[in-house]
Amino acid sequence: MAKTKKRFTIKETNLAADLGQAEALGGNRFVIRIDRKHRGERSRMNTLIHEALHIGDMEISEAKVRHLTAVVVEALWRQNYRRVRE
Repeated sequence: MAKTKKRFTIKETNLAADLGQAEALGGNRFVIRIDRKHRGERSRMNTLIHEALHIGDMEISEAKVRHLTAVVVEALWRQNYRRVRE
């Protein structure tokens, strides 16, 4: 299994306009911000994967990211992947 050299944190916060944001901090460091007000777990998964894909390749188009996100979310959701809350 390949491991990324990119380092990122995931923060839940209140975002005014977006459900998620990916930001480059410099070098191989990034932050993903996820809005706390998601409609449900599938929506949150969608946002997290979407922003992670942006970090994976900041050059791919928004349309491509949306397409890839939809495919990955559908596959994971069908296999019953859900967030485990502590």
